[in-house]
Amino acid sequence: MKKEKTAVKKKQYIISYEDQKLQNYIDSLKKNKTNFAAFPRKGFYSEHQLLIDKKGNLYFYQKEYFMELCSTGSENDTLPHLLRLQPKDIVKISQKNLTDFLSDNILDKKKDRQILIIASQNDTIKNTSFFDFLNNKNISNYIIRRTTQEEDTVLKYKTNNEHYYYPDSIKWDKNKIKLPIKN
Repeated sequence: MKKEKTAVKKKQYIISYEDQKLQNYIDSLKKNKTNFAAFPRKGFYSEHQLLIDKKGNLYFYQKEYFMELCSTGSENDTLPHLLRLQPKDIVKISQKNLTDFLSDNILDKKKDRQILIIASQNDTIKNTSFFDFLNNKNISNYIIRRTTQEEDTVLKYKTNNEHYYYPDSIKWDKNKIKLPIKN
């Protein structure tokens, strides 16, 4: 018997559709009172983020790694936190170097740190080249989501080559982002 490897299909990916499909599955498990539990995707960030802009260009940034020991309260964490990203923190990745770049930056970490967040400015992702990396390098820990307000803002500054970016001067929408509490 031939063993087949499950692979993510290389087709357009519609974030809202896939999120709704997952939610419907979770709801059906609750409705049928099965012993199997599935949880909605939680969290916005990991150590590694791959951004896809409106034109399909690829960008990458890393966050400082921290070990989360407990998820208490994460169910109430529905807004991304302000990271204080800077345009210099985000690097553009060429299409042809994507697999090598992601391999060099993710696969050298311990298995529990090989997590990739894929965030798109568009609901429909047409540039699905990152699926090659996920399939060929056997990365099973990833989340696909829309970009945050902060990521969108910093990408705008980055792509427009604006040299002066001050997060404190931006009028952030507090319905879309959680700002630090000022003393």
